[in-house]
Amino acid sequence: MIRKRLSARFSPNWRTACLQQSSETLRPLLQELYIPFGRPERHAAAVVGAYVRMGVLALVFDYIVVGGGSSGCVMANRLSADGSRVLLIEAGPDTPPESIPDDILDGNPTRAYFNPDYQWPSLDATMVRDGRKPVHYEQARVMGGGSSINAQVANRGAPEDYDGWSSSGATGWGWEEVLPYFRRLECDLDFEGELHGNHGPLPIRRVRRSDWSGFIRAVATAYEDAGIHFSPDFNGPFCDGYSVVPLTNRNGHRVSAAMAYLSESVRSRPNLRILPKTMVVRLTFSGCALTGVETENNTGRQCYRASTVILCAGAIHSPSILIRSGIGPADQLRKLGIPIVAEVVGVGQNLQEHPGIAVSAYLKLDDRMAPNVSGHIQMHARYSSGYDGCPSTDMAISAVAKSAWHPLGMRLGSLYSWVNRSYSTGTIVLKCRSHAIEPQVDFNWLSDKRDAERLKHGFRFMAHLLKHDLLSAVALDAFPSAWNARAKQVSKVNFVNYGLTSLLALLMDSSPRLRRGLIRHVITDGHSISDLINNEEHLDRFVRQNVTGNWHPTSSCRMGASSEPTAVTDPSGRVRGVRGLRVADASIMPFCPRANTNIPTIMVAEKIADAILKENRNG
Repeated sequence: MIRKRLSARFSPNWRTACLQQSSETLRPLLQELYIPFGRPERHAAAVVGAYVRMGVLALVFDYIVVGGGSSGCVMANRLSADGSRVLLIEAGPDTPPESIPDDILDGNPTRAYFNPDYQWPSLDATMVRDGRKPVHYEQARVMGGGSSINAQVANRGAPEDYDGWSSSGATGWGWEEVLPYFRRLECDLDFEGELHGNHGPLPIRRVRRSDWSGFIRAVATAYEDAGIHFSPDFNGPFCDGYSVVPLTNRNGHRVSAAMAYLSESVRSRPNLRILPKTMVVRLTFSGCALTGVETENNTGRQCYRASTVILCAGAIHSPSILIRSGIGPADQLRKLGIPIVAEVVGVGQNLQEHPGIAVSAYLKLDDRMAPNVSGHIQMHARYSSGYDGCPSTDMAISAVAKSAWHPLGMRLGSLYSWVNRSYSTGTIVLKCRSHAIEPQVDFNWLSDKRDAERLKHGFRFMAHLLKHDLLSAVALDAFPSAWNARAKQVSKVNFVNYGLTSLLALLMDSSPRLRRGLIRHVITDGHSISDLINNEEHLDRFVRQNVTGNWHPTSSCRMGASSEPTAVTDPSGRVRGVRGLRVADASIMPFCPRANTNIPTIMVAEKIADAILKENRNG
């Protein structure tokens, strides 16, 4: 009813008309927005008066979507399809169809990975609680979010993951209930049937086995001899096995959520406004009634009004916005001097990721990735650790045919093992009230013994694979690799790094003895694989010092039943104690699924968007 009345009051050129509304015209509109909260005249008068004093006139929307990542793009598309006025706010740059940057469009993502223009520049995180300083944690700040810079891997996780969500309090999120939304989002170019969708906005294709490099083919042989067998479809029956990698990719080019959901036709909708390069300072309230958001960009500060705000800012920034706005643990809010709007103790708790470790090797010329092949992760494997208290298919290994964008990376292949069902949990805590200061992120990886032991098991298993006769003939001088400060520095895309890595590549090509010396004393910190697997103490120390993530943060605003004290949202994404506020991103996942998280995140947004639209249709 509110949307219909707003539609009647605004002219077709609604943005201009909205700006021209006087305070007397705006007052009755705001009264309608505040009817559900009681005393609408008082709320409306207070808001209008404040804005008149500031010389600012708020824009009014039906929905404000905070964050233009994977979930935000879905929300903006689905909610604006019926004529509702939607504002999409993204902190990073836009990627409109006519000007998508080449490194984002590239099917080989290693340049986009490391472009600082697409990342939060000051986001640091503590990985393991061992006294070391926090290190930079790469998170996307660009339209499309992680889907614009990630490896494009498009897997879903185990059906048991979603049944586990449902049984833990997120009713309605069992496998049979989420499968329709996995099908809705995808246009599978390889498979049909009841497990696959063929009409969704996101194309999904697989790397062809004929495109596998010699290194990847050798890894496949080593898997077969280790009892891990080929599975043609990783989005089919969930089981142990290795497979070609499903990608959100068409004709060798990335298809991000922004490309798929914010097409030219969607962007042309007069009721959708996209606001890039804009930070959300906080959510705004009149008393305890949500009124909208306050933003900041290079033109200054502005407030936007809506009856519903949907946070899609991700597992790091959605809880940060909530806490900054007075929604979170009471002791933290009091310490920061933030007025309490709603005490929700679970905000910023239960943070999860997929911790991992890698080994790399120098590849013979004929066994390297062909330059015309898209997708550097050419194979993915799942296997069961057999560790007590863990489900089957709880571990994963990616086989990487090219380790980086530069000449040295083109000569290195890698195996990367991670804990696919992790149990360690961390926290997100604000350092201060300012939106310009990143939160204190503590992943607390390997704090659960099951994660630490299985990651060491994964390292040993990769070492075992590398001893295979065929693989050892292809992957030479294997070494334990680390995503440390030195590796991050060399991965930045610039001419200096291109020149440096070209020289290192030339030296490695020139002599096996020189290559081994460079690996031992320049590339690594002196550790060898044999040193580590033969000394448990050394292996434990190496794993804890070099564990890295997959950039899969989840679960910091977990959904659950109203009886659960740590649940932040209900199963429809509604934030406890605040009417009109929802979260619809990876942060509401009860736990991290056994999958790369981009496709599950898009599924979450599809499902919650559908729930919102159904609620509107039903009154």
